[in-house]
Amino acid sequence: MANKPDTTSHVNIALMGSDHYARHGITTLLRSIDSELQIKISVGNYHQLNTELSATPVDILLMSGAEKYHTGYDCLKYIKRIKASYPDVIICMYASPANSLHWVRGDIDAYISLQDSLYRWRATLLKMGKSRYRPQKKPTTLTLTPGEWRVLKELRNGLDIRYIAEREKLSYRRVSALKNSAIRKLGLRNKTDLLVFLTS
Repeated sequence: MANKPDTTSHVNIALMGSDHYARHGITTLLRSIDSELQIKISVGNYHQLNTELSATPVDILLMSGAEKYHTGYDCLKYIKRIKASYPDVIICMYASPANSLHWVRGDIDAYISLQDSLYRWRATLLKMGKSRYRPQKKPTTLTLTPGEWRVLKELRNGLDIRYIAEREKLSYRRVSALKNSAIRKLGLRNKTDLLVFLTS
């Protein structure tokens, strides 16, 4: 069954996450932002979500990426299934910075970190709700270059920047710039976030 956006002025939203209190908080936040943002579905798992989506058209899916069973292959499998079945639905994941990889790779349409400020949440949700934001392709600034990936992989293997510079035949400043560029593109705030990302 096709799931097309509602033609009214309302923006219909589905919430999926195992934490009932988090979903309730997001619902309250959405209502305070704009009365046009309406929660039509609020469920705790993928099975319930699939059942509800088949009967209720939505514009935006806010999906938790915080639970351990939503990570890795299972998460990607469900995301791809949802995108194939409901191509007009905007998928936004809310999770820790480590899960922003799904955004960089283009698996999801938008991403909000659990560590973002309330102001950032409001701005992102309002942007999606007002314009039914759907980028045709991810901005090139979010695509990691092969050099940035190599630096991240070598950092993950425990190598320091000086050794990576020698190994890659690059200057220390160039390797440091590649690392900083990757951190910025991944939406990470500092070295601690980078360590979490590399070990996830």
